[in-house]
Amino acid sequence: MTDARERAPIRAADIKELNERLVLGMVFRTSHASQSEVALASGLKAPTVFRIFGELERKGLIAPVVDPPPFAPDRKGRRPTWYATVPGAYRVVGLDFRAGAASVVVEDFSSEILYAEERPIPYGADADEAYRVVSTLAADALMRAPGGPLLGIGIGAPGVVDLAKGAVLEYKRIPGLSGFPLAGRLEERFATTVRMGNNATVAALAAYRYGKECGADGISPESAPGHGQSNSFFALLVRSGVGGAFIRSGVPYENSGKTAIEIGHVIMDPSGPECACGGFGCLEAYLSEDALVEAAFHGSTTQSTGSAGGFEELGRLLGDGDATVETALEPAAKQASVALHSIRHLLDPDEFIVISRSAPLSTYLATATGKYLAAHPRPDGSSPRVRGYLWDPILAGRAACDMVFDGFFV
Repeated sequence: MTDARERAPIRAADIKELNERLVLGMVFRTSHASQSEVALASGLKAPTVFRIFGELERKGLIAPVVDPPPFAPDRKGRRPTWYATVPGAYRVVGLDFRAGAASVVVEDFSSEILYAEERPIPYGADADEAYRVVSTLAADALMRAPGGPLLGIGIGAPGVVDLAKGAVLEYKRIPGLSGFPLAGRLEERFATTVRMGNNATVAALAAYRYGKECGADGISPESAPGHGQSNSFFALLVRSGVGGAFIRSGVPYENSGKTAIEIGHVIMDPSGPECACGGFGCLEAYLSEDALVEAAFHGSTTQSTGSAGGFEELGRLLGDGDATVETALEPAAKQASVALHSIRHLLDPDEFIVISRSAPLSTYLATATGKYLAAHPRPDGSSPRVRGYLWDPILAGRAACDMVFDGFFV
């Protein structure tokens, strides 16, 4: 059945708005832009661009740059006027949550961070309690970061997400979250557009745009932010659960408006350990934070398995090169390797990235899976690179904010 909006003719006012958003987006994505640059890049006629710049300036969305870039001495003609978006024109909220914690970032209309915070979600909290923490966190952040009107909220949610309906379809670690109308509740409370994604996708986009490859002792200073030259990559996110996302040319893969790559619930062994989803032998049952802590410290009387302290100790020992812990984690690393090998056959990404809250853990898993993939190469003898990334709540919040900006400027 054809949507009525698809049958309706495009009005002149619609074209005008689309052109304005196109131009505004081009100014937003650069530190400065001139009318001639935008006309050349957009294909719009110069008089149209001149009119749009005037409209956007009158609306308080763009303004001339106070300190313009240097003018090339060999450049001929009149010096152009450079424009940038007005930071106080809007604010955007980026949220990310999972069982155990939620984080928020507030940005202005130039993508500068105004406020950031991470807040715990009590273990065992149901969907209503988790929503209360998330929504209160957003409200508190807006109060502490005054500015322009709220343009929208972007949120990374755990589990399988229906992007069109703004609901989590399945997530067992927070009782009642499956089917919970998260986006609708946030839209009702904040009276704004809410754009929702799976938090594995948000973490992958954060790494793609802002992240740096990490080593066992932290972020590599030689690593440039972003994805480098890869056209496609698959992200494996290891937190309280295990998620995956496939990014190609900067665009996350989805299927019929739903996040589709639940690698954490790929069954590695039908007779394996029980998973939080109720199944047995899922990758998550071997690779979640709790599972890794249990594997590393099983039988130890000095460690609190499954606790935040146990995970931090795990990272510390891996960073120190503790052979006993590395050996204890080998079965989990083997399961991760086999899973990524299967993904290589299905999607054949240019590279894989492993994201976790511990730089040593990300590095350990990236090294182990990279060796496995190299030992099982493509038919041409090549194998995808595997890199480790440190999950960062601020970068995740920035990526969630980007969902709002990307949707607004499209």
